[in-house]
Amino acid sequence: MVVVGNGQPHHARMFAEDEDVPFTLWVDPEMKAYAAAGLRRGVRAVFSRHSAGNALRAMRGGHRQTKVKGDPWQNGGVFVITPLGSTLMEQVSREAGDHAEIAEVLAAVERAAA
Repeated sequence: MVVVGNGQPHHARMFAEDEDVPFTLWVDPEMKAYAAAGLRRGVRAVFSRHSAGNALRAMRGGHRQTKVKGDPWQNGGVFVITPLGSTLMEQVSREAGDHAEIAEVLAAVERAAA
């Protein structure tokens, strides 16, 4: 499994240490992978009528925004792609806080491993 972030290499190292991640972390400071994947970027991509509700939900769940690392205007997404290039799952974030359902991601990862 590989996760791509948009920060710098030292951000990936800090994240790996802080979260004890069991997967490979790559960084794409120029965000070429983000553009190729069609991920949204910009003020309108981050803030929407739903983003305030997403922030409130996160805070209620005990999550807090820390120092921004990477591009604060870049939205993310989740793609589960097999080694042969088949896409089993795709989620493109519409605004800040729009995340893939973890059960859906894990099911796609299981299918990829089968």
